[in-house]
Parts: sequence; C-alpha cells; structure tokens
Amino acid sequence: MPPPDAWETHNENSNGWTEYKRLVINELERTNSRLDIMDKRLAKIEKNIVVLQTKAAMWAAGIAVVISGGVGLLTQIL
Repeated sequence: MPPPDAWETHNENSNGWTEYKRLVINELERTNSRLDIMDKRLAKIEKNIVVLQTKAAMWAAGIAVVISGGVGLLTQIL
C-alpha cells in the first residue's frame, strides 16, 4: 500500500482538486485586490465629502454674515 501522502496526492490529481484549488485561490486573490482598490476609492470619496462639507459650512457662514450685516444696516437706515 502506498504511503498516505502519496495516496492523497494521487487522489487530488485524479479528481481535479489541485486545479480547482488553484482556481479558487486565484479568484480569492483577484477579489482581494479589487476590494483593496475599492477601499482606496472609498477613502478618497470620504475625504472629498469632508472637504465639500467644510466648504459648504464656510459659504453658509459667510452668507449669514452678509445677510445679518445687511439686515443690521437696513434697520439703521429705516
């Protein structure tokens, strides 16, 4: 009877498990690399959102100052 390792190797090769295992590992690696790319894109999008939120808050504050100044000026004039 062949040693257990030889028997497993023979069974893996004869039923295609070695090839299937290689294909599964390749697909997992490909999926992992796609997830890494998506994580980087998501981080960039989150950063852009924060920048836009900051700009919007600054614009809103600036407009509020102009409006309140205008209202104050109008009340003094009238």
